[in-house]
Amino acid sequence: MGGTLGAALLLAFPACSDDHYDILTGAEGSNKTIWQNIESHPEELDSLGMILKQVRVYTKEEDTKRTMTYAELLNQAQSFTFWAPRNGTYNAKQYLDQIEEIKALREAGQTEKADRMEYNIGLQFAQNHMARFNYEAEQSQQNVRLFNGKLCSYNAGEGVFNAVKLDATMPTIPSSNGMLHVLDGKATFAYNIYDYMGDNEDIFQNVYGTLTDPEINKRTFNEAASTPGGMGEDGKMIYVDSVFYYNNELLNSCGAQIKNEDSLYVAVIPTDAAWTVAEQKTKKLFNYSTYYKYNYNPVNDDVEKAFTAEKTFSQHDRDSLVDYNTKRTIITSMYFSPSIFAQSFVEQYKKKDREEAKEMIANYAMYADSLISTNNSTFYNPVKGQLNPLFGDGHYVKASNGVIFPITEYKADPANTIMQKSSIDMLYDSNVGFYSVSGSMGKGTYTYLVEGDNWNKDIDISSLETKGYRYFSVPARQTSAMKVFFPLQSLMSGKYRIRIMLLPNRVDLNHRYLKENKETNEQEEIMQNTKFFAAVYDDEGNQIGEQSPDITVDDNEVKTYTLFESIEIPKCYYNLPSGVNKCYPLLKLEIPGKLKPYRPYLKTQPSGLSVVKIFVEPVGE
Repeated sequence: MGGTLGAALLLAFPACSDDHYDILTGAEGSNKTIWQNIESHPEELDSLGMILKQVRVYTKEEDTKRTMTYAELLNQAQSFTFWAPRNGTYNAKQYLDQIEEIKALREAGQTEKADRMEYNIGLQFAQNHMARFNYEAEQSQQNVRLFNGKLCSYNAGEGVFNAVKLDATMPTIPSSNGMLHVLDGKATFAYNIYDYMGDNEDIFQNVYGTLTDPEINKRTFNEAASTPGGMGEDGKMIYVDSVFYYNNELLNSCGAQIKNEDSLYVAVIPTDAAWTVAEQKTKKLFNYSTYYKYNYNPVNDDVEKAFTAEKTFSQHDRDSLVDYNTKRTIITSMYFSPSIFAQSFVEQYKKKDREEAKEMIANYAMYADSLISTNNSTFYNPVKGQLNPLFGDGHYVKASNGVIFPITEYKADPANTIMQKSSIDMLYDSNVGFYSVSGSMGKGTYTYLVEGDNWNKDIDISSLETKGYRYFSVPARQTSAMKVFFPLQSLMSGKYRIRIMLLPNRVDLNHRYLKENKETNEQEEIMQNTKFFAAVYDDEGNQIGEQSPDITVDDNEVKTYTLFESIEIPKCYYNLPSGVNKCYPLLKLEIPGKLKPYRPYLKTQPSGLSVVKIFVEPVGE
């Protein structure tokens, strides 16, 4: 099991003087170290002693060169507090058997597995009962930072450490290097989220196995930080102390520090029982092709020639891309930070103690309308106020740094979780692919509506976030079609609803249709009744599905029109390999070229479309 878990605190603190910690001298055992006092009470503590003198101190998991045991550490002139479980109150044989297994593994040459087991005994048992400070000065409840970085509760006044009572028959033993307490049992090791997966590897083989895959969890030797010894027979340097760094691509990408004891997260982790369904559902979103055209650079409205480069993948490379992105997406989207929940809730849970806060966080997450994961994906609750299917049956366990939902049945719909809604704002030129009319091309004109200038106040625009839109005009007397193309970027394969928000053209006083009344010689406004249709094309220029029916733009109000209720994008354009850039489907809006019934007044007046936003939304199962 990987992770440093804050154990790098070992041997890192400067030794502090005894008087600073109010260590009692003159009392029984006070002239002996903690280790000597453990040895002096074999009837109560010899099982503990046998463990401590056979397990080495690792400052981090890969620190296998250390020779000092925990017994030797507790015999040093440094200040410690040790809470020692008494003989018969815990299963010491479990650890002693593991120590024998470690010896056998080393004899068999399986040193890496042996080192990992030894590290875990130290982390979860020895370090889970010791701290760097003397905590006797404060008699009320306090948080103790243990050697393994865990935070636990200790109430010296009530004699309770980490929910375990101090032994009533045996006094606290002051020692020359700290304080020794005897417990009526073993303190429970509080797994952090990463620990929990490792300790339950039998049910998390897919998730934990991927996270610990050497191709993902890369180990790098740091020559500069290592201590050289001498040259070996082969002429290569032998290092007395080798330093390695781990870099986990998936943990880095997820944005959650799940080994950090000071953080709080909600983790939704599929067990192997749920993994197959999770993988099947997610894999459908990554239906990559073996062929793509890319580098969108249109010179006219010919969609077959809009992409100027091409890339072919082997079937093996295509399948590897599917597999990698499927696993990556599931694993990096599992974590949620309560710090970005609703601000009012954050203020409430921060007032609670850590354990109560975890319960509040779990309940909030299960029923929230939406959650944003640490990799910035938004997860929606399909039925507001009800248990989100993402959380399975709602069963969770507490970790030292949050709560874990080990789901056994994957009920989430990717449309509400992995697939993301997007909106294409017309403010940016980059969101417009190509605008073609009358043989010319461009990006349209972004227009701001200004009261007292160009805004026709007959049109209510209070629903707009900004008083701006992009106008794609058709000149007067133009008889050819007007076409506008918009890139639909980073779409996964799947079904989408596509909508568009349009303003009436007449919202701009300069874009009204005016006709002179021959009787009054006054200008009268005429409704435009602009009609258009939409279609979607893939990177090869093939139309996807059917084009939309004709849509008539309302001349009196801002409206959002559904172009496609459910259009299926057959291949994936999300997270394509490096170099395959500007590759996506294209949404086309077209005002046909005939004058009637589309533009009956075009002989004297311009026409066009006034676009605010385009919305692309996943459609559920």
